Amino acid sequence: MVDLKSTVKAMCKAFPGGRSAMAGALGMTETQFNNNLYEKNGCRFFEVAELEAMEDISRTSCLADYFSQRRGGLHVDQPKLEQLDNVELFVQSVDVAVKSGQVDQKIQESIADDGVIDANEKEGIMKLHLQHLAVRHEYVNSVVALHKKVDAPSVQLEASGALTKQCGVINA
Repeated sequence: MVDLKSTVKAMCKAFPGGRSAMAGALGMTETQFNNNLYEKNGCRFFEVAELEAMEDISRTSCLADYFSQRRGGLHVDQPKLEQLDNVELFVQSVDVAVKSGQVDQKIQESIADDGVIDANEKEGIMKLHLQHLAVRHEYVNSVVALHKKVDAPSVQLEASGALTKQCGVINA
């Protein structure tokens, strides 16, 4: 995300019904929302709590992405264990390979023309590189989460009801 206004617009775009629906979800009219967005008619820009609410409502990570990029960081969502299986890992690994290839292709294209990488080409390369790192990190987290060793005996005992808690004491 380039700036907070672009971030807000992206969250609105991701929300069914767009800007007017987002305004309604925040308890504002669309005019009030626009006045805040463009800081018109004496209105201040949105507060952090309102920005967070928009991110939650839109079910995006746009705000987290904005703040991460602002500091040169990288935002990566944690894997949702209930959605993970080996097929999903394969899909993620293909996405990692695609993103890696895009970085390499952009580097090759940038150098092919004149043998140097200018500022605009560098920006494009780094954008693709960060996307590659994000999907790679998510993939590694997913592999670890799916294949994490579980202490099976205690899980089995707990599931069977053999471990019960009574008055703060666990009896086995």
